[in-house]
Amino acid sequence: MLDATFSDLEPLPQDDGPVPVVRIAYPDGFEEVMSYFRRVVVTGECSQRTLQLSAEVIAHNAANYTAWQYRRRCLEAMHSGSSNAAREQAWREELAFCTARGRENLKNYQVWFHRRSCLARLGSGPEAELEFVAEILRDDSKNYHAWGHRQWVLSSCGGWEGEAAFVEGLLEEDARNNSAWNQRYFLLQHTADLSSLSVAEGEVDFAARYIAAAPGNPSPWNYLRGVVEPLGYSAVPRVRLLCEGLLAGDAASGAGRVAALSPL
Repeated sequence: MLDATFSDLEPLPQDDGPVPVVRIAYPDGFEEVMSYFRRVVVTGECSQRTLQLSAEVIAHNAANYTAWQYRRRCLEAMHSGSSNAAREQAWREELAFCTARGRENLKNYQVWFHRRSCLARLGSGPEAELEFVAEILRDDSKNYHAWGHRQWVLSSCGGWEGEAAFVEGLLEEDARNNSAWNQRYFLLQHTADLSSLSVAEGEVDFAARYIAAAPGNPSPWNYLRGVVEPLGYSAVPRVRLLCEGLLAGDAASGAGRVAALSPL
């Protein structure tokens, strides 16, 4: 299939040594694609055909970091002398390519890293990208890669003003979503003074809502601990009031009772 496109190049086969111990049974087409890809990596050719070849490699194995890196190298070289508009269009098309592959590989680090590279070159605002990640998290609210990417978008492009409401919406759906609790703490780290008593008291009240609903849920307790412990429990007396109130009633039993006793 690739012979006609790369008729001027000699494929570079994989070297498994003179006597391979266990020969890997690659799927049809894989060895041909990789043999030509090894050759163009050696020659350093950056062209439309090598860009397409890298897409073939990714179709076989989306975790091939070298293929993603080569796409960035090709685009940089091919558009080094292009107008700003043409360069932007090329990276927008690349972002669309990355989106398509990303939806098929939502827990693939290489795809998410490549996406960041596209966005960094485009210099876009945060709105569309935050919505893209929100869509992913609606289907998989604990996707580690999506959360990491969302934090990168916020740190690099902004958009902090809507994050508290987004996180709270996820917690209303699932109060045991540790990823959402972690994101709220991440938000505080970048937008509030965690050494402030008033901030700590506000977050204790926030966590208390979820603790009251399910005292045995460790997630809000861990969040409360993370906010209060740096200041000291004695500095935030409402934690004691919360715990004593739970212990005095019938709500806390089992894991909830243990959690309420811990700060006292």
